Parts: sequence; C-alpha cells; structure tokens
Amino acid sequence: HLRVGDLSIDLLSRIVVRQGRRIDLKPLDFNLLEYLMRNVGRVVTKTMIMEHVWGYNFDPGTNVVEARVCRLREKIERNFDKKLIHTMKGIGYVLRED
Repeated sequence: HLRVGDLSIDLLSRIVVRQGRRIDLKPLDFNLLEYLMRNVGRVVTKTMIMEHVWGYNFDPGTNVVEARVCRLREKIERNFDKKLIHTMKGIGYVLRED
C-alpha cells in the first residue's frame, strides 16, 4: 500500500481509494499515480515520467505527459477539496499535501 493524505493505492489489487471512495483508473493512469506516490514531495520531470511510466525516452515535441496528468487529476482531484498534484512550471510535477 502507498498513502498520501486521504489517497491510498493497493499495489497488489490495483485499487485506488480517496476519502473512502474507490476511483477506477486505467493501467497507465495507475502506473503514473504509483510513480508520483513513490516520489511524494519530490519534483519529477516529464522526462523522468516518460522513462518510468512509458519506458522510453522523452520526445520534447509531445504533450502526452501533460495530457495524462490532466486526466489523472480529473480522476483523483475532482469532487475533492485538496489538490494533490502540483505543476512546477518548466520543471515537472510534484505530488504532495498542502
């Protein structure tokens, strides 16, 4: 299990729960969330995300990371007061409780 605030994931069953509510994620979204949670409080760059989640080098001309982070935010932050994924402009993203 990994936990950040009121968000938890079960790595074996691949179940995501926030404030007691189950959140269904596609496999790639789950992998992205897992990577962010394993690096809680640390800024991860788009290159790091591409290498660890997709398994290949980053193409600076693509917006696949931004699109996937946006989709993940929609799932884990919509209908909740606290935002967990923060954009570090020009650098990447950080998962943290504020």
